[in-house]
Amino acid sequence: MIKKVLLLLLLPLPVLVLASFFNEVQKRLETDVNYLSAKLSYEEAVFQSQKDKNIFIPYVSLDKFSFNTSISENTVTYTVKVPFSITFSNVAGFNFSISNSWQYTSSNDKWSDSGWTFSVSRSLFSNFDLDQLQNQRNLFDVSWKLLSAKNNVFVNVANDVFNSFYYTDKLQIASRRLQLLSAQVEELRKAYEVGSAALEDIVNAQKQLQNLVLQLEKITQARFSVSKDYPQTVLDTMMKRLHELTSKLPIEQEAIEAVKARYDVQASYIALEIARKQSERAYQTWLPNPILSAGMTYKEDGYSVSLGFSFSYNLIDRGERSYSYKTAQDKLNLQRASYEEKLRSLEKAVKDSYASIRIAEISKQVAELDLELKKMNLDRLSKKKEFISPQDFETAQLDVEEAELELFKAEFDLLMSKVNLLMILGIDLVEISGGV
Repeated sequence: MIKKVLLLLLLPLPVLVLASFFNEVQKRLETDVNYLSAKLSYEEAVFQSQKDKNIFIPYVSLDKFSFNTSISENTVTYTVKVPFSITFSNVAGFNFSISNSWQYTSSNDKWSDSGWTFSVSRSLFSNFDLDQLQNQRNLFDVSWKLLSAKNNVFVNVANDVFNSFYYTDKLQIASRRLQLLSAQVEELRKAYEVGSAALEDIVNAQKQLQNLVLQLEKITQARFSVSKDYPQTVLDTMMKRLHELTSKLPIEQEAIEAVKARYDVQASYIALEIARKQSERAYQTWLPNPILSAGMTYKEDGYSVSLGFSFSYNLIDRGERSYSYKTAQDKLNLQRASYEEKLRSLEKAVKDSYASIRIAEISKQVAELDLELKKMNLDRLSKKKEFISPQDFETAQLDVEEAELELFKAEFDLLMSKVNLLMILGIDLVEISGGV
């Protein structure tokens, strides 16, 4: 119920509004190996699940249709066999079959049939329900992997778009600072030559210059990690969407409850149920598993009924049954511990996510105060420009620009910390953005 409420809070926006950023996500999905692999596994699991539900759709087949020819000195004879069967498989562990076989021999020039036969069979311990549970578990498991792959693409594209603009602006600011500092170092050298500056001042300035060169190289390296440049509309629509996605978040306790509805948690719970049933039925390893069968054949001259009972059983083995019986309980304990550990780890992940959001909020407030201080300093310098050097005034302007950029980064980090919470809750970011 809580997850449904979350989805209602995060209804998709009109696709046209988000076309640019959403298109980038769609393009990345079309080439992302992890997503394509997860999608293929998901489609296969859906097929298996649908196949299990269609138990009343029979298999209709011609089993071992044959045509044989015999050639002698004077004659050529041939035989045609047309077997036909309709089979309903694994209906609550039962297999039902209706079959007949027609044969034509050229020497007799007539058709004959073996008669219509209706048969039913079932293993005493079929455990068909475990097979169904295993398919359900597999479907939940691959659903989670598909969802994770989609969300990772969404987040990677968002980071790529932001970094494209952030590091480009950061690079420009650092380059302008380098130009200013290089000019200051040159002035200090000239002043040192005439004795109006100390050698220590030049060394300190050179150290600052090298630190700035190092920073510039690091920024350039980070800029290279961006896959491509994006137009401004992509950044604008992305930020708009991130704000709307994260505008209404559940409280912490609601999130702790909602995370239990994740696909992987449901898969873990089903695995626990499978292990519990296997433990309860572990005694079956000591017993034979007979196949019970019954059939009725109808021909023109009457009908016949058959009953069958068969099994195989090793009177002496190499300890396989004993080991299987013992490990059934061990597997149950392991699955129970695994399920409980998953719930604990997810609860911790939710709490850590909320802590990260609070930290990001404080960081944004600090960035806002830093920008305000830098603006106050620029305003103070602008009122006495005639008393300061152009380099100092331009440095103050760069301080404001960099503070604005860092505030933008702090805002993005806050949004992504909230997006991370949505990912932990198992929300499909692509779907609620209008995708599939």
